[in-house]
Amino acid sequence: MIARMRMLKSVTRWLLLLMCGFTMLCLAGCSGHVVGLLNPKGIIAHEERKLFFDTLALMLIVVLPVIVMSFTFVYHYQVSHRVKEYKPNWGHSLFLESLWWGIPCVIIVILAVLTWKKTYELDPFKKITGTDQAPMLIQVIALPWKWLFIYPQQDIATINYLMIPVGRQVEYRITTDNVPMSAFFIPQLGSQIYTMAGMRSRLHLLANQPGDYEGMNTQYNGAGFSDMHFMVHVVEPDKLQQWFTQMKKSPNRLTDAAYHKLLNPAIGVKPQFFSGVTTGLFESVIATYMNSLGTVHPRNNEGQFYLRQMNKE
Repeated sequence: MIARMRMLKSVTRWLLLLMCGFTMLCLAGCSGHVVGLLNPKGIIAHEERKLFFDTLALMLIVVLPVIVMSFTFVYHYQVSHRVKEYKPNWGHSLFLESLWWGIPCVIIVILAVLTWKKTYELDPFKKITGTDQAPMLIQVIALPWKWLFIYPQQDIATINYLMIPVGRQVEYRITTDNVPMSAFFIPQLGSQIYTMAGMRSRLHLLANQPGDYEGMNTQYNGAGFSDMHFMVHVVEPDKLQQWFTQMKKSPNRLTDAAYHKLLNPAIGVKPQFFSGVTTGLFESVIATYMNSLGTVHPRNNEGQFYLRQMNKE
């Protein structure tokens, strides 16, 4: 019996070592593919990652001792050790009660203050402090199932393609048209924000490293939800100006007729580029829903046949 218990203990130790080694190898293999919050390329994303790890460290103050003690008690009081039954001669300790109630309470207070402070500092509607340059404005419209980006100051627009400058704050004004509530999110640059028809959401982001990053919709809004992605190209200001000049030579115009075609549902839409955007297009989309009454959808006659066909598929 004793020999069997020793063999079982030895096998258990080796299994634990093998599991730890395998886990470390798996994590090491993922080091080159860390994305999103864990690999920030913007000021907001960096602050969010710091908040995440600070919160995790505070919670581990409680979690780690509990895990360690759980395994320690199981090991120490197993039958093979033949430890005598432990019968303390007391039933209450003010010191121990203070420890296991006081420490978690203090941690909760610290977490509450830290979260409240960062929630205010990282408010997406607020401009990012510490930069003197005026933000660049981009108007964003979530369509079925594609993203329209309008650069009003440059009089150009794109579909599922976004180019922004490195080191300069960008203000995104976001709404939706002919599609349910959506969520705009560029994980490596910062906060996700929801948007609805007839409402204007705002988001301020600042990229501090050039590169290509993925943007997406993280709110289910229909059959094409999973393909509602776009690429974000963060470039130097000089390169961005060259791109603006090139874009203004595009023969495509974002007229009212062209925009109404974009209201038709489509999945896996390739990037498109326009110059000469209809004046006040973004504001008129919001006004369309704000001024609507009753139960009839403002876009009831636009793209409904295509929407029914997509849902059938």
